Amino acid sequence: MQQVQTRSNVIWPVVGLVVGVILIILAQFFLDSLADTSDTWHWVQHGTIFVGGLAIGYAVTMLYVRGQGAAA
Repeated sequence: MQQVQTRSNVIWPVVGLVVGVILIILAQFFLDSLADTSDTWHWVQHGTIFVGGLAIGYAVTMLYVRGQGAAA
């Protein structure tokens, strides 16, 4: 039985991808000056990059899985 692809099935991974990219941009450019001032901000920057990377990885994986399901 073929699953019907709806817009809501695809929108959440796309939102996750956008949020992940925004988090990495935020960490790289806006938190960089704060990261130079203290170790706490430095680790906040690393944590933000890590969470952004997780969000991007999960979103890309979900989009790939949905694309494979549509091709089968």
